[in-house]
Amino acid sequence: MDENIKHVLVTGGAGFIGSHLARRLLAEGRDVTVVDNLSNGLKSNLPEGVNFICADLTGEKAIDELENIPFDAVFHLAAQSSGALSFADPLLDMKSHVLPTFNIAQLCLRKQVSRFMYASSTTIYGEPQYLPADEKHPQNPKTYYSAGKVAGERYLNFFGSKGLAYTIFRLPNVYGPGQNLNNKDQGMISIYLSYLLEGSPIIVKGLSNRFRDFVYIDDVVDGWMLAFSDSIAIGKTYNLASGVKSTVANVLEELKAAYNKPDYPMEYVDGTPGDQLGMEVDISLINSELGYTPKID
Repeated sequence: MDENIKHVLVTGGAGFIGSHLARRLLAEGRDVTVVDNLSNGLKSNLPEGVNFICADLTGEKAIDELENIPFDAVFHLAAQSSGALSFADPLLDMKSHVLPTFNIAQLCLRKQVSRFMYASSTTIYGEPQYLPADEKHPQNPKTYYSAGKVAGERYLNFFGSKGLAYTIFRLPNVYGPGQNLNNKDQGMISIYLSYLLEGSPIIVKGLSNRFRDFVYIDDVVDGWMLAFSDSIAIGKTYNLASGVKSTVANVLEELKAAYNKPDYPMEYVDGTPGDQLGMEVDISLINSELGYTPKID
């Protein structure tokens, strides 16, 4: 059903995931407008050919500016992106999640925009009651960040009842080219890699037996595009992950081996607030409904 959608607005499109999605949309021949306040994203991430608007979606001025942009769909990723940093300024974190989602969704209803795709997080499950966690798992956020994602989902559930054709993706730890290696508060694999590239000891926050679902960026983009092209995804929420459990210890060993320094020094320090001990994600729903299968292990 995405064939008639010619122009896509990507919020947070100067960020890691957003810029990859913008690049794929451009490659498919669509017009792309990116709106980003550059608090997390980098202008250098923007692919050639996008229409870029530097604006903060928490305010009415930015929404007014988008009123006359003829977009047919929204990929909404604009938000503060670190669970740890959400404790530094909880009010700012709340505003970064709730206000842009509310404002853009309202705008989409007024403009009768065809599709609304939203980036949520598997951190909303908190410490899992069972593994792998499926979409029906109870939500028990442990950070301001994950609480903001729950609020965003709830608003979209409400706007869906008003006619907004939304799809929600709960993402785990996404990694790949384009992550900001200068940001040591977001992206576990990129953080560890940045220490290696600097020649500094790897600072590991928390226990090495913690485990995560790490999913490669191209697989995430594939999942978004599969949902974008299929009406069955309207009104649905999907775990979009690799479905594979990896421990922090394993990730560190793989990185050091790839860097050819198996004895590279590491320093273990206290964990960050609200950090999950482990997460393993069930992807059977998105697999059965959309045929999503991750290509990178």
